[in-house]
Amino acid sequence: MEIQVKLQVLKRLETKDLIEKLHQYEDELEKAMTAEADFKTRNHQFLASLTGDCQQVKTLEAELLVQAPEADEEGRKLTIPQKESWLRRQRTENKELSEAIVKQHEVSFLLEDHRIRVEMPKKRLEGIRAIIGLRTQQIAFLAS
Repeated sequence: MEIQVKLQVLKRLETKDLIEKLHQYEDELEKAMTAEADFKTRNHQFLASLTGDCQQVKTLEAELLVQAPEADEEGRKLTIPQKESWLRRQRTENKELSEAIVKQHEVSFLLEDHRIRVEMPKKRLEGIRAIIGLRTQQIAFLAS
């Protein structure tokens, strides 16, 4: 292949544009990861654990459990299942607890949104890196 033809092919590879896109996607990823970290920091008390509720909800439930009635309307001592049932009802009846549960759900939804915003630039970065790898191989071929 003649040098002139090789130069024309090299010019059409648009490697500068690819490098600019790479930097753009890296910046987008960094911003998305920073936003996710900031969101987690601001809402750490409402982040649900893998085993259930967030720390705020657990704290409110623990406070309520101490306030649970010891006896029913007929004066009989409440059993553990009855106390647990009372506590479950508090999840809707107690305003502060129900608000914390709603906030927990909102935070969970928004956190998933942040995770998606991080994954999208990651996917674009993977694609652009693959293209850059291909271009590198093409350049190496043309250099030989």
